[in-house]
Amino acid sequence: MAATPQMLQVKIFSPYQLFYEGSAVSVSAKNKTGPFDVLFNHGNFFSLLLPGRIEVNTGFEKVPVEVDSGLIRVNDNQVVVFANV
Repeated sequence: MAATPQMLQVKIFSPYQLFYEGSAVSVSAKNKTGPFDVLFNHGNFFSLLLPGRIEVNTGFEKVPVEVDSGLIRVNDNQVVVFANV
């Protein structure tokens, strides 16, 4: 997944379903310390996610994905979420 200029490449999936794969302006989610947003050039990190909504902003629409828990990894403008739904 190669990032396009000023865009994130995002993949959100569970063992049995692909919820979103494509470019995005931002990804919003919630972890133990609270809500957070991932934007272009965000620092690399990974975190466990709390139950709630992950929101992918494509620049044209906001795509919601409800999760019971999950794991997010951000690395070099690539966002991968393994979701438990």
